[in-house]
Amino acid sequence: MSAISKYIAILFCFLAFTAIGQEKESDRLKKQQQELEKKIGLTQQLLESTAESRENLSDNINLIDRKIQYRQALLDNLQLQMSKLDSDISQLNLEIAKLELEVEQQKEQYKQMIVKAYKMRNSTASLLFVLSSESFNQANKRMEYLEQLSKYRSDQISKIQTLIEKLKQQQLILETKKREKDDITVRSSQEQKRYVRDRENQKQTIKEMQGQETQLKQELANQRKKSREIQNAINAAINKEILAEKKKNISVAERSEIELSNKGFEDNKGRLPWPVASGEITKGFGKQPHPAHVNVFTYNNGVDITTVKGSTVRAVYAGEVTSVIVIPGAGKAVIIAHGNYRTIYSNLQETYVKTGDQVRVKQEVGALLINSSGNSEVHFEIRKITTDGQISNINPTYWLYK
Repeated sequence: MSAISKYIAILFCFLAFTAIGQEKESDRLKKQQQELEKKIGLTQQLLESTAESRENLSDNINLIDRKIQYRQALLDNLQLQMSKLDSDISQLNLEIAKLELEVEQQKEQYKQMIVKAYKMRNSTASLLFVLSSESFNQANKRMEYLEQLSKYRSDQISKIQTLIEKLKQQQLILETKKREKDDITVRSSQEQKRYVRDRENQKQTIKEMQGQETQLKQELANQRKKSREIQNAINAAINKEILAEKKKNISVAERSEIELSNKGFEDNKGRLPWPVASGEITKGFGKQPHPAHVNVFTYNNGVDITTVKGSTVRAVYAGEVTSVIVIPGAGKAVIIAHGNYRTIYSNLQETYVKTGDQVRVKQEVGALLINSSGNSEVHFEIRKITTDGQISNINPTYWLYK
């Protein structure tokens, strides 16, 4: 094998491994694109269902914010796909050029071989070539040479045909990549226009909100009142559980060792399923700025996830139902224990479980109320009870699957 042929062989191996890696990256980007498009579709659906309502304005602006974030992420994704396609196209052009070079080299070698074969184009010439040998050993080597020449000629034809076929395949892939790039270029342009339009809608919505100060203040007051009622009810229920355990002379730490290890729950941080099949977080955890009131903040002990009306709520992990409570004006709530962790599902219209039930992951525990905007919203919390009975709030965003 010539030095050039070895170089080309090594280059092909490198390009093949690189192509495999790029295909995996390409698949990942396409999957991410589909997920973002699905999320944009859901936020649009939720916004359309509230289009007629003038209540819960802050939730609407949060949905618009989410949609814009997903739109920006989609634009970034499409840009990455275009960069990847540019790289693929450049690599394919290089590979095609190398294939064309090797085809030409193989053809040249075949021509030289044909010239040699022409000199022994009949059986008499071949026989004389053998008989003119100076020794039996030389005659034997000349016979082997003639056989190898015949085989090499056949192999060269096959090799050239294989290279030409590979060249055609790479050219087809190149055309496919170019069409993909054209499609993504068009899609990116469309998404850019939609992004600008969503931004304008956001500005218009905020402007409208700023003209409804009275309604916004009342809405904010109602949200704070409802939040206090939910927290008071949840805290009372969990404190009641802790007190009941103390009366049994079983500490919280011992209970977690006896009934359910924390390890399974903790090991799934960042991988827990959402408490609803689909939805958008419209109120985040902790201190949150109000979308319209400057220097006004709200505090959330969990996250509020807006979903389609009447959706069911499901357990994010296996555990035991320790409380089912009724919160006046805020529906019902279910508390599930996972060792010394608790997951809490509020704003339920009806519940499908009772205290003491063992539930499995993704088991439905209740159905949500329908709010005045025509959607439903689950208030979801995660709490941890320390060995001394203290309760701490945990940000569910870090525990749910992204």
